[in-house]
Amino acid sequence: MSFKPQSTSPLYPIGVTAAIHAASDSNTSPSPKIFDEFRLSDRVGIISGANRGLGLEMALALVEAGARVVYCLDLPATPGDEWLKTKEYVEKMASGDKGFKGRLEYISVDVRNQKAVWKIGEEIGDREGRMDFCVAAAGILKSETGCLEDKAEDFEEVIDVNVNGVLYTAQAAGRQMERFQCKGSIILIASMAGSITCKVRQFTSYTHPKICLTANLVVQ
Repeated sequence: MSFKPQSTSPLYPIGVTAAIHAASDSNTSPSPKIFDEFRLSDRVGIISGANRGLGLEMALALVEAGARVVYCLDLPATPGDEWLKTKEYVEKMASGDKGFKGRLEYISVDVRNQKAVWKIGEEIGDREGRMDFCVAAAGILKSETGCLEDKAEDFEEVIDVNVNGVLYTAQAAGRQMERFQCKGSIILIASMAGSITCKVRQFTSYTHPKICLTANLVVQ
């Protein structure tokens, strides 16, 4: 009976499959692979909404997982103190002798501007020669207003950032993945408020059904 591997990892065989192979090969020298399997060695990616909060947390985690560089996209013209301290932290890790070389970069952009976001994606592609992952995490929340009084301009602004901006960010990364033929992941972040009812809070646009769409898209 022929065996068809389920994993196409360059580390194959892994897991129990590795144990089975080792049992039939006395020359095998087992070594832990699970953390290497999930490493992002030399990968390049973008995260929107990464000046602070969850976006910045994810940026740091991806750098620590081995990414070459994570580009943090956000609206402020210059990064905040929290981002600067995180960048300094990453630089201290990179100055050590453990082979860590990751870095964080900040780029100011309005994710509502499709052309601007696409252009940033192209510039990153030109500079790095690849694109491997994208996390579209930028989102805004306006002041509480009852659904019968929610102003059009407030509703449209939230939808423009939280829905349209997510698409434009994903497109910017996907276009470079296609350009360089990189297999990669595009992760769209949404709020649980899009799929549950919160009786004590009134954020009509934020809980609009379109915003409850969350996906992990893999470019093959």
